[in-house]
Amino acid sequence: MINRFNNIDSKEWLPYQKSWFKFTTDEDLFRKSIRFFMKFDSEEMDRNFFFWGNPEQDKIAKNCALEEAAHFFSGDKLNNASQLQFALLDVRGMMEQVVDEQSWQKLKAQILNLAAQLKEKLYHRRFLSIIIPNLQTEDHYFPLAWDLAKTLSATLSLKDEKIGCMEIPESTASQNHFHTDNQLFYQLFFRTDEKSGTQESTEDFGFLKHQRLPDFQHKGLFPSWFILKPKPRNRKEILHPAKFPEELVNLYLDVFTREKDLVLDPMCGTGSTVVAAIAKNRNTVGIELSEFFSKIASERCHSVYHQNPNLFEKPIDRETFFKVINKDIREIDSADIGHLDYVFTSPPYWNMLNMKGAENQAKRVRRGLQVNYSDPESELGKLDLGNMDSYEEFLDELEKIYNHLFELLKPGAVMTIVVKNIKKHGSNYPFAWDLALRLMKKMILLPESFWLQDDISIAPYGFGNTFVSNTFHQYCLSFSKPLTP
Repeated sequence: MINRFNNIDSKEWLPYQKSWFKFTTDEDLFRKSIRFFMKFDSEEMDRNFFFWGNPEQDKIAKNCALEEAAHFFSGDKLNNASQLQFALLDVRGMMEQVVDEQSWQKLKAQILNLAAQLKEKLYHRRFLSIIIPNLQTEDHYFPLAWDLAKTLSATLSLKDEKIGCMEIPESTASQNHFHTDNQLFYQLFFRTDEKSGTQESTEDFGFLKHQRLPDFQHKGLFPSWFILKPKPRNRKEILHPAKFPEELVNLYLDVFTREKDLVLDPMCGTGSTVVAAIAKNRNTVGIELSEFFSKIASERCHSVYHQNPNLFEKPIDRETFFKVINKDIREIDSADIGHLDYVFTSPPYWNMLNMKGAENQAKRVRRGLQVNYSDPESELGKLDLGNMDSYEEFLDELEKIYNHLFELLKPGAVMTIVVKNIKKHGSNYPFAWDLALRLMKKMILLPESFWLQDDISIAPYGFGNTFVSNTFHQYCLSFSKPLTP
């Protein structure tokens, strides 16, 4: 296959497509980005590269570029370049100056102004990448990377993201999967293409809309990342096309709940949350629209509760209750379940399971397994959010569901939602960010954590033509209900 995009082979291309990476050095980060996004033997494009960062980063980027035979431009030298193959902005060194809304808007305006200039300089279908963290202070959390991405997507096409994770030294590591040294950042990718400038500017996240972070005992655990390699699914669990592992639920139950707390999953599928909660001696309720999956969830719960006492670290308190209800969560009220101490759930990722030709879907078809949650033409399918065609209507309905659950949560209780951003038909839908923006109107967004997947084969999407990541990170978004209205 001819590589029209850069000069690297598949052995170097494929690892770069992984949507998260363990950060080592700026030199490694800059060099890999330059090598991936530039073609040095092109007869059609100059080898021009632009960088914007602090002086120390500028030196590192310049050395990397020159060693790779790229022509380097930075700072106020942009006008000296004809056209650019790639531009890289590193905002990490500038975040210390962001202390309030005014200082963020000033930095954001600089970035947006520079991006507008770069849009005119970049060759068609070439990339601008921005490295930026979200901002956590002692009392507040501000998703500035998401805010910038959504705002800038009105100028350039938002194509992708990668998550940079600083690895904690072994000497200070903990058995608790959440612990890192709190260094985590985003590498955002924008492209100049036929869709650039066609998206309307969206509501931003604001800076001081957020309420004060609750004084959690575990507040220092965020932001965070962890790698899970769960045990294989059994024959019942594999019937569900998008099950998450009990090992994931356990991490959050340990942080946000105590024994006898009431835990809910409003879309429980085959019962990961309720099974994990039973094993942790929590009272728990699962709601599931599908009768088929709710029966599996119920069977799994009874099996764990009654037949496998050895699964528990200590004997289960037989007064602990659980139930799985086959019903639409929109029809559930406090009389059905009581008031909640914690919610852990994962919604449908829009209608992605109905996309024909998806690799995972093809595998399930070959094995005779169900490829989606329900038949879109059935009565059940008409209620299923996973069958909705309109992205905005899907978000509207999901917002209503979570606002309904908000009323059932006790003050100070937490809701954790496992989601990811979506790539569909060449467009990027920032599902995690869009959902967070809507829910922050009532709830306090806690610093995000990431479930990183490291046991999935990398597919060569876009090989030789453009950058498309393999999305191997899931957002675990947690929201706290304010103690006072």
